[in-house]
Amino acid sequence: MGGHEVVSFADGSKIELNTNTVLRARMTSSERVVWLDKGEAYFRVKHDPAHPFVVMVGDRRVTDLGTQFVVRRDRHDLRVAVLQGRVWFDRPDKESLKQSAFLTPGDVAMIQSGEMTLVKKTVHALDSDLAWRHGVLVFHHTPLAAAARELNRYNRIKIVIDDASAQGMTMNGSFP
Repeated sequence: MGGHEVVSFADGSKIELNTNTVLRARMTSSERVVWLDKGEAYFRVKHDPAHPFVVMVGDRRVTDLGTQFVVRRDRHDLRVAVLQGRVWFDRPDKESLKQSAFLTPGDVAMIQSGEMTLVKKTVHALDSDLAWRHGVLVFHHTPLAAAARELNRYNRIKIVIDDASAQGMTMNGSFP
């Protein structure tokens, strides 16, 4: 529990894996594809227009256009945030163009219940979201139930919020 690993590829690309993450990769001379089965990963991709770097996440695809980005896949939710450069976010079957978008720095695409929402975040907010890369979790006005779920990803002994009225209380703080 609470693991963090960096995977480096021959092309210079690097992927940082957060705790409880499952990722598979196929890197050949003709293609660069990874599958994020669950968890969270930060990608620092060496851009190569002749060989796009593609991240498959369920029925969605993130195609690198020279960038640094993070992808998080929970049971029913998906989140893609761009820190630098651009990515193309779509469905490989091209079923719905309204579910596709070019994402640039600060853009966050979220899929919840099959629907995509786009929001813009500041660099500071994205840095807080990625504090796990430095061994810290940061919470800003986070509901107690959500904070407990996040902390439970890193611990063997689980936090349980038994009082329904307390679950919605918010908290702030940084935790190693």
